[in-house]
Amino acid sequence: MEQLKQALTSAPVLILPDPERDYVIEADASHQAVGAVLMQDLGNGLQPIAYLKKELHRAGLNYPIHDKEALAIIITFKTWRCYLEGRKTTVYTDHCSLEYLKTQPTLSRQQVWWIDFLETHFHYGIVYKPGHRNKADALSRPAHVAAIQIEGMNPLLKGLFTHGYTIDPEISLAEKRHLLQWDSDIVYRKGSTKIWVPNYPPLCQLLLEEYHDVLYRGHFGSNKTLAGMAKHYYLAHLANDVQKFITSCDTCQRMKSSKQKKAGLLQPLPVPEQPWQVVSLDFITRLPPTTSGHDAILVVIDKFSKMGHFIPTHTTSRTKETAQLFVCDIISQHGIPTTLISDRDPKFTSKFWKELMSLLGTKLAMSSAYHPQTDGQTERLNQIVEQLLRAAYKDEISKWDLHLPVLEFAYNKILMSLLDRPTWKIHNAFHVQLLKPYRDPNTVFTGRRPSPPPPVLVSDETENGIETVLPHRRRRNGIVELLIRWKGYDPSEDSWVPESDMGNARRPLR
Repeated sequence: MEQLKQALTSAPVLILPDPERDYVIEADASHQAVGAVLMQDLGNGLQPIAYLKKELHRAGLNYPIHDKEALAIIITFKTWRCYLEGRKTTVYTDHCSLEYLKTQPTLSRQQVWWIDFLETHFHYGIVYKPGHRNKADALSRPAHVAAIQIEGMNPLLKGLFTHGYTIDPEISLAEKRHLLQWDSDIVYRKGSTKIWVPNYPPLCQLLLEEYHDVLYRGHFGSNKTLAGMAKHYYLAHLANDVQKFITSCDTCQRMKSSKQKKAGLLQPLPVPEQPWQVVSLDFITRLPPTTSGHDAILVVIDKFSKMGHFIPTHTTSRTKETAQLFVCDIISQHGIPTTLISDRDPKFTSKFWKELMSLLGTKLAMSSAYHPQTDGQTERLNQIVEQLLRAAYKDEISKWDLHLPVLEFAYNKILMSLLDRPTWKIHNAFHVQLLKPYRDPNTVFTGRRPSPPPPVLVSDETENGIETVLPHRRRRNGIVELLIRWKGYDPSEDSWVPESDMGNARRPLR
């Protein structure tokens, strides 16, 4: 009785290891875990230095019992390697066949690797010791306390489980893969004591209320609630349900303080005061190469009027070529912008481009990394251009660069129609000094007329422009003739032309 009192009132104390003495290990394994005790004899018998308990996962659960017992020894030597290297170690195990591990007639690759690891780094010996005398036996059998004892389960709760198993399609799939085991009409994860929770909303809600809403659960967040449930249940589908359940909890919403930083103020780009004051540009690349060698488009858009320009170019074009396109197609028509918005393309971050814009007095505003929303307007226009190309010229992919001016006109025309103003309306971005007054030649020299415009080349044939069509006539032979006034010519030059000779003009005339 006195010894029992002493054992109950004084816990064993771990000792510090003596590096000059030999070590003793007692190791054991069960189906789910391994355990071990590291000991030394300092003159008062074997005393513990450290305890080890480790649960098996994945492949370890599928090992045969012989390999699980060997795995317990390997894990022990890996964990306490800092103590065991260079000293003699005696390992006690309750699996007698491990005494002959090195002399087995056949070895698996895993066993060969284990033996090589032990022989290379340690001086050890394996000795058989019955399980009831092995201190590590208890460590290898961790207690799994179920949240609900099946023997005393509420009949209503058990009915929810059994009904959920009948309607959950995942159960049949898991059975085919041999992942489940049945016990008293309750499904467990194979090789575990965790109960498989079916995808049945009434049951899931009941369990969530038990693990979150009751007083002693503390109304914790989703991670802690899910971790508490995962100790006793296999939750293949409950992660989203837990998140939704907790975010909709009335108590949590009323009582918990917010842990998130308040959203900052938006920082939109300032609205320009006039057209072509702020310009953004970007490239559309990886297009089918054309016969002219173009495989990219430089897209330029005005932030004020939304007017755009589509300039064909090359993916391999250098910064100087891009600058030349920008000067010839944009600055020559609209003047020098005050701000230029772009992404961080190497062409726009080069020293040449920065010095050129500095000389022009243009401020560069580049988007931050991985944030294309900075230049979202140009990105949206890129989508429109790609859609127009795919829809209009899918059969002439090698000549899409020839049709870009038409697409540009179509885009600007429909855009200005939406804005209720024509595309060609003069705006204040066009400097007045570039305008010159028109002087009619007839006002200076009577009878002087401007030279007629050159003919237009259509289908390899020259055609003159028509200003208007005067009344027509029908001859006796039935041929219809039209009186044409030619563009740029005097009325004296009007002529009768058979309708059949009008060619490309016949359709619009009708």
